[in-house]
Amino acid sequence: MNLVLIGPQGSGKGTQAEKLVDQFNLAYVSMGNLLRALKATDSPLAQKVASYIDKGLLVPDEVIVEVLNNHLSAIGRLDGIIFDGFPRVVSQAEYFEKFLSEKNQKIDMVIYLTLDKNEIIKRLTNRRTCRQCGRVYNLLTNPPKKEGICDVCGGELIVRDDETPQAIENRLKEFEEKTLPVVEYYRQKGILEEVDGARPIDVIFEDIVERLKKRHLING
Repeated sequence: MNLVLIGPQGSGKGTQAEKLVDQFNLAYVSMGNLLRALKATDSPLAQKVASYIDKGLLVPDEVIVEVLNNHLSAIGRLDGIIFDGFPRVVSQAEYFEKFLSEKNQKIDMVIYLTLDKNEIIKRLTNRRTCRQCGRVYNLLTNPPKKEGICDVCGGELIVRDDETPQAIENRLKEFEEKTLPVVEYYRQKGILEEVDGARPIDVIFEDIVERLKKRHLING
């Protein structure tokens, strides 16, 4: 099965993706992680991506698609994947549907994690990211075992530049304007599941699993 996770910044997509990957042996494709990793290399594609990110601009669809194609080719699979942060706009969703269809694949379910704006801001101001491996923690809901230190690699935990109060406001506005239409696109396709992201992590995960069962994507 192929899944898409959609939700505003801070809604817990990464946490739920991690649990789904572990439970169902899925490949995890985070467009944000791919772009950040690519930016650290010195390839022509990396330079192209950096030219947009460094200016605070959205990376254009055609470049996003190139990054995605390269990664899927590298991992050698088109099934059993959970996509996080892609598609971000309707044009990407339309392209992606065509791309998968040509390879006899499809998106089976889209999980939309909802969260109140005030709760998003509260969560994000308490979020920390490992400078070394990129693992994300939340001081309120998913704190590291040792303050300021990553549980996995021992790297330093930092506040990302895009998680300052002004950056959060800008990204929430961008989500409402550009990504909510993607939610409606998938709702009309009949594959959207709207999930309350304000609950405890394990409760949310159990809810998602039940929805996968109801759609006969997993046994149960």
